[in-house]
Amino acid sequence: MSSWNPASKARNFVARIRNMSDGVVAIREEVAQLRAATEALHHETERARGEFARLLSEIERVQRLAGRAARRGTLQRDHIRVVFLVHNVDAWDSIGEVIGTMRTASDFDPVVVSIPHHYAGASTPGSEGRVHRFLDERRVPHLRLRDDESAEEMLLALDPDVVFRQSQWDADVDPAFSADQLTWTRLALIPYETMNPTHNVPWDYPPVNSAVDQRLHRAAWLVFCTNDDALDIARHDTLTGGRQFRAVGHPKADAVRGAVPSWPLHNERTRHRRILWSAHHSILKGWNDFGMFPQMRDEMLAWAAEESATDFVFTHHPQLRGTIRQPGSPITDAEFEAWLEAWEALPNTAYTLEPYAPLLAAADLLVTDGPSMITESQVLTVPTIFFERADHVPFNAIGEVIVTGVHRVSDVAGARAAAEALNGRDDPLAPTQRANVERLFGEPGASQRIVDTIRAEVREESLRTR
Repeated sequence: MSSWNPASKARNFVARIRNMSDGVVAIREEVAQLRAATEALHHETERARGEFARLLSEIERVQRLAGRAARRGTLQRDHIRVVFLVHNVDAWDSIGEVIGTMRTASDFDPVVVSIPHHYAGASTPGSEGRVHRFLDERRVPHLRLRDDESAEEMLLALDPDVVFRQSQWDADVDPAFSADQLTWTRLALIPYETMNPTHNVPWDYPPVNSAVDQRLHRAAWLVFCTNDDALDIARHDTLTGGRQFRAVGHPKADAVRGAVPSWPLHNERTRHRRILWSAHHSILKGWNDFGMFPQMRDEMLAWAAEESATDFVFTHHPQLRGTIRQPGSPITDAEFEAWLEAWEALPNTAYTLEPYAPLLAAADLLVTDGPSMITESQVLTVPTIFFERADHVPFNAIGEVIVTGVHRVSDVAGARAAAEALNGRDDPLAPTQRANVERLFGEPGASQRIVDTIRAEVREESLRTR
């Protein structure tokens, strides 16, 4: 049996401690080396990221230059080939007559293409089919783009001189049709709204006036606006100083002027008074905040129930149902359906999403919270009651002119009082409406002015590039 040696045990213990200490030192040295290597790698990554950004910027610059060169290669035909990318049937009146005018002109070759509609960047199922059926019903010859994969290939094959998009929002269409991807052609835009009446909600970073200075506006060859007031805003609020903007009126105003009256309710014995109620979609907070449907729906239902000798037709902005389904909506989709069932159960009410211009032409009175509706109703001199939400974004100079032609109220009680005051009487604001239309829209014939402007710009550019 070996004897216990305290000194030996102590030496062994000290040796183990020293070994552990040496190991810790080695680990610390390895950690320090690893940290230094990580910092070096981070530095290289940042350098590579900066280089990649520089290369990407250079590629985009080359694309822009190549686009300019490609544009110089067109305008050599006997006719001007203009492609219209159609994704939104609700905005057809902004371009439909322009296409028709080009079809009758010997020096234009308009090509209509139905494309999918994107919402918030995602394709909406069946949207292209809806556009196709809409165009077919109106006997508008068109090509179909059923999927996004062949978008760029189709457009390049058509070799257009000019391309019209229906919307300034890139998220509405396939990325192949974004402003950045279409620098090789001449982009043109007729805004789907006749004019913007508000100090527009800032968009992007740094903030811009989204009505006049988005990427498509900046890339556009021509942007058509309705009047000199809108042109002044473009000159003040855009990076380009509004150089590409032209004030020509708006085709939608002419479409409203020519609308054939249509009313979904029919009374065999007598003609009832006709009230059209149009609701805007901006019922949330944070956009332009005009929508008042949740606050007024029940009182409007009571009004219709109590005035059985008056027809009430309800319509709304195409985006209202989508807004109701968003988080934070003050009304649920189920609540809307229940309300709508009660509304349609009345004998003197109707609900429709048919085009609104024929409804306006048939109505005796419009009640609305929509900034576009209070504008377009004046084209037909329709007495208009404007439900004005207290927190909506401020009107700009154009909006301040528009609201002089409408009766402003804050609730349904005020609307009923205004409607009663107008019942059987001429609208005292009718002369103001006619003056507003003359100032803001000018004479009919906007589509012809747009075609003439394109023709003149093409002639001038062709002379410069020879």
